[in-house]
Amino acid sequence: MTEPQLTVCPFTGRVGMWTSLREQRPQPRPQRLLLDPDAPGCPFCTLDDPDPRLLPLEAQVDRDRWFAMHNIYPPIDGPTGTADLACATEHGPTLTHRHPRLAAQWAAMILVQQQLAARRADRWSMVSAATGRSAGASQHHPHGHVLTPAVVPPATIRRQERWSDPEVPQVLFADVTTVSVVDGVRLVAAPVPLGPLDLWLVPESGQRFLDADARAIAALIEDWVVGVHRQLEAAGQQDPEPDDRIAPFDAKVVLHPELPDGTGRWWGELAVTDRHAPGVAAVPLVDLRHPPATQAANFRG
Repeated sequence: MTEPQLTVCPFTGRVGMWTSLREQRPQPRPQRLLLDPDAPGCPFCTLDDPDPRLLPLEAQVDRDRWFAMHNIYPPIDGPTGTADLACATEHGPTLTHRHPRLAAQWAAMILVQQQLAARRADRWSMVSAATGRSAGASQHHPHGHVLTPAVVPPATIRRQERWSDPEVPQVLFADVTTVSVVDGVRLVAAPVPLGPLDLWLVPESGQRFLDADARAIAALIEDWVVGVHRQLEAAGQQDPEPDDRIAPFDAKVVLHPELPDGTGRWWGELAVTDRHAPGVAAVPLVDLRHPPATQAANFRG
């Protein structure tokens, strides 16, 4: 691509400028900040018996078992909402390592998160998992968040209402930008992502998030993780660190359920946060090299 192209995402409203020419400008890359190994003092490995933080929710997929607990340092609490966690019983590998149990690991976590969100089905919850410092994680132990605010964020309401716009599913379900499909859920190249390795999850039907197949979601997330590894290796940018407690790349997965009244449908953002431009959150224009169709082709291999 030699001529810049401007794209506006009909779902998020983000504006993207696609141009390979920008790749030629000097771009000093910030050094990736790594978390210190935390096994001796990990709050998920040092539980009391009984522990008041623990919740009676758990899930097991194959040999991976996850449990629920209250967030020790909640971002919201009391009148502002609840913040709870889904935690792995084992300390590693992280959620961005390639290993035979990766999909089971993600599926077990999502099952616990669905249970946590179901406790207040009358409220909207944001479901997320962060791996690595740039994604907001404070330790390596695999875990995920369920935030249930007392008030639905206005931006969430606006996005969910946009599902009624015929252009939104038409753009998000295009075959040329679809990477893979599992049980009616698509892994797609977003019209305007925040970073060069980000993808989205979008369901083809309006199923509730609480009824979504955790294994199907996990299989697509595994496809994304494998695709990220493949592209970083091809570019000679894969971290050589062999320690399975240290993430090979930083990532944040955020699943957005539909509104409690049924408006919209659930969807998910899969972001490689250490590949985002430093100022990406501060400006409305997202500057990326590959348009969505090329991005999807890269992940399909």
